[in-house]
Amino acid sequence: MEQVAKHRRGEPSLAEAIAESGETEIDKTRAALNTELEDRRFLGREFLTWLIYHTGDENGGGNFVESELCDAFRIIVGERVVLKALGEGTGELTARGVAPAATPDVRYAIAGGLTVREVDLIFERGERLWQAAVSAEGFDLRRVKLPALLSEEDSERLGERLDLLDELERMLEAAFATFLRLRLHASWEKKELPQFRSWLARSILEERQLAVFEKAV
Repeated sequence: MEQVAKHRRGEPSLAEAIAESGETEIDKTRAALNTELEDRRFLGREFLTWLIYHTGDENGGGNFVESELCDAFRIIVGERVVLKALGEGTGELTARGVAPAATPDVRYAIAGGLTVREVDLIFERGERLWQAAVSAEGFDLRRVKLPALLSEEDSERLGERLDLLDELERMLEAAFATFLRLRLHASWEKKELPQFRSWLARSILEERQLAVFEKAV
C-alpha cells in the first residue's frame, strides 16, 4: 500500500527508476534462452565425455549402427582432448599424443569432475576417414579433414566436398542421438552411470597396477 501511495504522489515507478539509472531490466525471454543454451552446453560436455567412454573396445569400440540419418560408422578419438572443470572452476587439462583418451591422466581428470570441452575425432566408414575437432559449446566442427575426393572435374569436386561435409554432420548427429536415447532412458541412472563409474575405477586401477609392475621390473 505504501508503494502504491508513493507512486500516486508522483514518485517514479521501478521501471522508471531503472530507466533513469541507465540499468537494463532483465528480459525474461533472454534469461530463458541463456538457461536453455547452458543446458545444451551441459549436454554437449556430457556427450563428449561419454564418447571417450564409448570408444573403448569393451564399451562398444565407438561403433554406431545404421540409422535414419546415415549408414553405420565408427568414431575414434584423435590426438587431442581438452577437459575443464564445470562452472567457474579453474581446473583444465589438454592431453595430446597417440590415443590420449586411453591415458590415466584423462581418466583421472574425468573421475575428478572434469568434462570434455573439445576433442579431435576420427569418423570411419569403410576405407574412408573424416577428421574434425568437435567443441561441446556448440558442436562446432574445426580443423576438418575430408576423405580424398574421387571426382576429377572442379564442378563435381565442389559438390562432392559438400556431400562429404553433410555426411560428417550426419554422423555426429547420429552419435549424439544415440547418446540422447541412453541419457533420457530410465536405465541411465541404474545401469549406464554405474557402468561408466566402474570403467573409470577399473581403468585407473589397471594403470596403477601396471606402474607398480614396471617399477618392480
